[in-house]
Amino acid sequence: MKINTPKSKNTNVPQLRRISYSVLIAFIFWFFIKSEDDYLVTKKIPLVARNLQEQKTYKEEVPKDILVTIRGSGRSFIWLALFENFYDDYKAIIDLSSIADQYDFNLNDYYRDNPAKIVLPLSLGLEFVEVISPKNIIINLDQYLVKKVPIQSQIFISTEPGYVQVGNENFVPDSINIGGPQEIVNNIEFVKTQKDTFLSLIASIDGELSIINPNKLVDFDPKKVRGYINIQPISETIITSIPVQLINKPHDLEVFVNPSTVSLTIIGGLDQVANILPEDILVTIDFKDWNPDKQFYLPQIEIPTNLFKWENLSPNNLEILVVDREEPIKEN
Repeated sequence: MKINTPKSKNTNVPQLRRISYSVLIAFIFWFFIKSEDDYLVTKKIPLVARNLQEQKTYKEEVPKDILVTIRGSGRSFIWLALFENFYDDYKAIIDLSSIADQYDFNLNDYYRDNPAKIVLPLSLGLEFVEVISPKNIIINLDQYLVKKVPIQSQIFISTEPGYVQVGNENFVPDSINIGGPQEIVNNIEFVKTQKDTFLSLIASIDGELSIINPNKLVDFDPKKVRGYINIQPISETIITSIPVQLINKPHDLEVFVNPSTVSLTIIGGLDQVANILPEDILVTIDFKDWNPDKQFYLPQIEIPTNLFKWENLSPNNLEILVVDREEPIKEN
């Protein structure tokens, strides 16, 4: 005969729950009691500099906050920790209205003499005790200067074979205004674009680029510029009838260049090559190089900067012909 006995229940579980609730309630009571006690707490407080004189600016960065000791109840510090970013009346102020160039603030002396400059939330009943760090702040001021500086590219570019970059990167605007301490701004000659790399290009690029701040104490505008990179297929063409110019020609001699025109091949971007005229290419011979015993001279060639190169000058040797001027015949 099989007898079924009832399963025994775990009587420890309700007992553990009662103990846990008791501990929790006790902790809550203890917490509220202890939160009414006063404590000395070291905290960071935002530092705000006010009343900077017109046309003055900071020569060095001012700390964004200072470390201070504050007295208050535990509950107040809990509220401050939870809602610190929402309190407008939580800051340390220094007044710069009487500062011309430099001043050393002993912060404990300053806030002892100006207690209203330490602003704490009234609702929390906190009390400022002392500044822990930094004990002193030296404010250095300089005249505010604005000037315009050019933009320097930090873009690396490569093209596919058969293509070429025409000219440098073009920025719109090509310069920006910077403003800040006179000593710093005077030493800034240009600003740089953000670094970027474009590889194997076969077409032009037009886009926006950020400007790198040259110094933390310097303002600049605009923050971004438009950048254009002109990429063209490589092309070449022969330019004929390019006039040869003789420079430093003497006044007392008849001097000629033979032949008076040349031709050559120019290589560059498709659009640039298509629009070149003979007059755009400068071919010169300097008479200072002339020597009666020397017959042929190699001219100097200058092509527009937007072209890649030139080659195949024809003819590549020219003559300088010198003829004496005859004295006029005097009549008797």
